[in-house]
Amino acid sequence: MQRDLSHGPREGWNAEPRLFALDVDGTLLRSDGSVADETLTAIQHVRSRGVEVVLVTSRGAAAVRPVATRLGMGAADVFISAQGALTGSWAQGSRLLVQDQQPCPVTRARAVVEAAVTAGFSVSWFAGEHWYVSHLDATIEEEIREIGVVPEVRPLLAEERGPDKLMVIGEPDRLEVLRNLAEHLPSGLTVQVSNPNTLEITRSGVDKATGLARYCTRRGLPLRDVVAIGDGPNDLDMFARVGTSIAPANARPEVLRAATLLTRSNDDHGVALALLTLVP
Repeated sequence: MQRDLSHGPREGWNAEPRLFALDVDGTLLRSDGSVADETLTAIQHVRSRGVEVVLVTSRGAAAVRPVATRLGMGAADVFISAQGALTGSWAQGSRLLVQDQQPCPVTRARAVVEAAVTAGFSVSWFAGEHWYVSHLDATIEEEIREIGVVPEVRPLLAEERGPDKLMVIGEPDRLEVLRNLAEHLPSGLTVQVSNPNTLEITRSGVDKATGLARYCTRRGLPLRDVVAIGDGPNDLDMFARVGTSIAPANARPEVLRAATLLTRSNDDHGVALALLTLVP
C-alpha cells in the first residue's frame, strides 16, 4: 500500500537508505527553477548522516552546474546527466570531471539531426559540458529561460563525436510530427519522453535507470538501498529498479501510481519532507 508522507511520520518504516537519487526539474527545483532553503537544509542533513545524494537528470552537464553550485556540490559529489549518458562532477563549479560516458553513435545522431531539421525542429546536441543547437527557435529560447544556460549554434552534421544526448522539442501544434520522428529513429538509439512535447534521444540501453545502476555497481551499492524521487515518465524505469520510489504531488499520474511513497509537491518542499522522514 502506498504511504503519503505528508500525512504523518514514518511509523513502521524500516528502510535505511544509503543513496537518494533526485530528479531535478519538477522535483528538486520549484516551479520558478529555484532550490528552497528547506530543501538545501534537508540535503545537508542527510549528507551529515552519511547518506549520498546524487542528481539524476535529463539536463546536460552544463545545466546541472548552477544547481550543483547551489547545493554546494564539488568534485566528490557525483551527478548523472543527459538522461543517464554522462556521470561526473563539477570541480569547484568550473571543470567537468567525467566518470562514465555513453555517447550515441555519431552517424545515427547525424541522421536524427538531418531528419529533425528537415521537419522544422531545432535539435540540441549535448556533449560533455557543451550544449550545441542546430538553430535557435521559440522552443530553445524557452529552454534558455528555464535553465539559465545559453547554447552555441553550430553545424551539427559536422560533429565528429557522438553526443551524450539529443533533444528535440516541438510546439504544441506539432506533436504528431514529433511522434512520427520518434517512431522512425535509426537503430542504435532510444527515445524517452520527458514531457509531452520533448524527445530525449540516447544510445540504446541508456536511460536514467541504467546510468544509476552503472554508478551503483561501481560503488558496490545495491539498488535496494537507493531511494529515487522523480515526477516524470522518464523516472519510471528508475522507480522499477530501486528499493524505494517517491513521487511529489505534482508528478504525472502514471508516476504517482508507480511510486512506493508520495510526498508534497515540489513547490511545497516535497523533497525536504521525504529526506527528513526517511533519515530523521
